[in-house]
This record gives sequence, structure tokens and C-alpha cells, in this order.
Amino acid sequence: MIKLKTKPSILALVLLCIAFNAAGTAHAVIPQLLGPLSALLSVIPQILAVVGLAFLTAFVFARDWLKGLFYRIRESFLLKAIILALLFVLIGGSAWIISRGVQSGGLRSKAAVNTQPVTQSWYTFRGDLARTGHLDNLPGPAQPTLSWLFKGTGGVVVDFSSSPAVVGSRVYIAAAQGSFFSSGGALYCLDADNGAGLWRYDMPIQIFSSPAVAGGRVYVGEGFHQDANCHLYCFDAESGRAIWQFQTTSHVESTPVISQGKVYFGAGDDGVYCLDALEGQLIWHYPFVHVDVSPVVWKGKVYFGTGYGVYRIYAVDANTGEKVWSKRVEYPAWGSPSADGNTVFFGLGNGNFVESAASPKGRVSARNAETGSPIWEYETNDSVLTAVAYRDGFVYFGSRDGGVYALNAADGTPRWKAHIGYPVVSSPAITADSVYAGANNGVIYKLDIDNGDVVWQYDTNRITGGEPIYSSPAIANGRLYVGLKDYLLCLGGEKAMEEILDLDNQ
Repeated sequence: MIKLKTKPSILALVLLCIAFNAAGTAHAVIPQLLGPLSALLSVIPQILAVVGLAFLTAFVFARDWLKGLFYRIRESFLLKAIILALLFVLIGGSAWIISRGVQSGGLRSKAAVNTQPVTQSWYTFRGDLARTGHLDNLPGPAQPTLSWLFKGTGGVVVDFSSSPAVVGSRVYIAAAQGSFFSSGGALYCLDADNGAGLWRYDMPIQIFSSPAVAGGRVYVGEGFHQDANCHLYCFDAESGRAIWQFQTTSHVESTPVISQGKVYFGAGDDGVYCLDALEGQLIWHYPFVHVDVSPVVWKGKVYFGTGYGVYRIYAVDANTGEKVWSKRVEYPAWGSPSADGNTVFFGLGNGNFVESAASPKGRVSARNAETGSPIWEYETNDSVLTAVAYRDGFVYFGSRDGGVYALNAADGTPRWKAHIGYPVVSSPAITADSVYAGANNGVIYKLDIDNGDVVWQYDTNRITGGEPIYSSPAIANGRLYVGLKDYLLCLGGEKAMEEILDLDNQ
């Protein structure tokens, strides 16, 4: 028999290195909301590494003492109970340490941080009231080459179902994150060119809301449908410093919209709030309606809809919050409205982001902005949960029925339908020549804007392990940015996927 001659101190050092190598970043996530089971699975390697290190190190240094201890434990019920309690504390403490990650505002890349003031804006969901997800004049990526991947940091499970906002050389995106013993949210700021982390701010509740950026500030809500007492936050866009927060009694899934020094947002059961964008002080509150969509502010009015109770769409005065009109609709109003000219477009439908209703129905409704009267309506085979994007006389949207649609904005007549074959609940991004859409099969599609033909497709399942796409893509700087499970993805570069994945694993 070969005897191990390694000194105990050297062996302990080797075991310590093995444990740290095993304690990597977790990768399991449940779509939109992180559950305890997925978080537990994600930290099992770390827990086993810590427990194994403790027992093996003790065995190296105190074998004879352990023999006696094991005998006592076998004979004593009290000692068994104490050992179980200690193991529980050890596992819980390990998971808590892992879940803590980087402290609020603590993420800084090794690269130099761009200190230029953030003066451009992405002031609402999808960037503007047309909901195109594209604000500059640059085309999107001609080929689906991977530019960079940013992986959620801090040793926690991360879900980027929030949609990115791209302002100049920065990308802002929020996340739900957590471990078995805790959950929370975080707002990330990254370099748009290379994906380097610039700052991160942790929050106590998971985030589904997407950031809005205006006047050098970032606004984002927290909470999902089961959460209460959630906040709308305001941060300095350059440094990540928290400026103010406003508490609601419900949740803030809604992406805020900033207009003329005010910030408007839906707050679940609380309805709609209007605050002073600089100080966060309440200006008006429209109660007694459940609102999760991002409102649109157009021609002095705020437009929104509800998917709970009696389904209705609303217009209220942007300065006072007084109701201008409300109209009952047949299906829940889940799609964030868009506007152009004298028309407001609403996406309607039953079901939700995860599953269809037993009898699925969907519709796009074009309404007169002044009166709320129908101009035209277009039926789909399942719900329209995406925003209805407007560009150059046409509207574009996805549906749970597996289609991406283009309609004439004036009368609702079809221009084309792209048959993706999988639910599309991620709002498409629209450029002058292309439509970019993510589907529940984990694939990003580039479609020709004239006929809906597939130009290219990019499968993210190799990165995520097979997850639907809930985040809506943004097109800026000639690139496409979109959130995935654990990652923010950027397409439009020259590097091969193999090279980036190899770098990520180093």
C-alpha cells in the first residue's frame, strides 16, 4: 500500500483551493422570478465544498479525537441534535455569504470607467413613445456574431428578464437575483462597447421593471406580482448613487416614463403615480385600478390599461391625473401602449407571459387619442403581450400564437406575418430595414421589414441551456443587446462564440 506522506498543512491548503474552485457563480433560474428550489440547486456545489472542507480538514488534524467524537455522537441523542443544528447553521451561513455577492454600488470593472456625463435619454420602455427599441440612425447587426457576454456577478442566481436601455456608451439593465435563503434585485451599468461592469446597485426585492434614463438619471421599479411595499428608485446614471426612492403599497413591474420633469409609472394595485422627477415628490395619484404596463405620455395625456378586474383602457390628464376617458375592452390590456399622430395602439389578450389561456384570444386595438373610440382592431390567435411598435406608417408586434406581425397603422390591414412557431412575448426592436424579435424557443430572429422573411437567426440555448426570451432587444451602436438567464448578450461583433465562451470560463 502506498502511504500518503503529504504534510497536513499542505493537504489542507490543497483542499482549500479545491473548495474555492468549486464555489463558482450559480446558473439556475426560474423565468421572471427566482424560486427557492432553483436557488438551492445553484448553491449546492458551494455548500458541499464548504462542508467537505470542514470535515476533511478536521480529519487531517484530529483523527483520533474525531473517532471518540463519532462514538459519543452515536450514543447520544443530544449530540446528534447539536451536530444537525450546526450543519444547518453552516449551510445557511454559506448560502448567505454567497448570496451577498458584491455590495450595493460596489461593482467596478478593471477597465477605466467612462466619466463623461450621461446626457442622452432612453426615457421609457423601448426608448420612446413609438416603442421601437432603437433611437439612433445606425442599422442593427448585419450578422449574428457575438460581441460580448456579461454574466451576473456576486455568486447569486441572476435573471435578466428586464429589458436593456442603451444610452451613449452605457447599457443599463435590471435583474432578479437570489439564493436559497434570500432574494433581491440589482441595477447594472455596463460599458456598451465591451460589456465591462461599471457599477451595480443591489435592492431588497426582485426586479422585472426595465430602466428608463433621462436627465442624467436612471429610474426603475422593483417587485413582481406577489410583492408589496415596493419602491420606484432614482439613481445617478454616471455613478450609480441612489438619489431618492418612493414607496408604494403594491409592486412596480411597470417601466417608468419621464416627461417634462415628471415621472409616471404603474404600481400594481396602487394604480398610477405621477412624481416630480428631480425630488421624487408626489404630484398626483390615480387609484382603484391595477396597472403593470408602462404608460405612454402623449399630447398632454397619460394612456394605460389594466389586465385585472374589469378590463379597461384609460386616458388621464398628465398634469392633474383627472380622467379624460376610459373604455371597456374585451381582453386584458397587458401590452404597453404606443402612440403616433392622433392614434394610441394597445396590445390585448388573455393568458400571461408563461402560458396561454384555455381559450386563447388576442387583439391590437387602435384608438382615437382624444376620445378613446376604436379606429380599427385586429384579431390574433393568442394574446399580444408585447408593446405595439410604430415606424413609418406601420405597427409591429409579437403574439403568443407564434407570429410576428406588421400592419398598416392607418387601417390595420396586414402587411405580413412571420410564422416563428413559438410564442413571442418579447417586444420586437424596429430599425429602418429590419425587425428583431426574441421567441420562447430561445432564438433571436432578424426579419426583413418589407416582407417578414427571416434574414438570420441566433440560438441562445447554448448559452442559457434552453430558456425563453422575455427581455426585449435594444438596437444601438450597430449592435443588439438583450437579457437572458444569467447573461446580458450583445450581438454585432467579430468574435466567434467559441472564443467568448472560452474567455468566460477562464
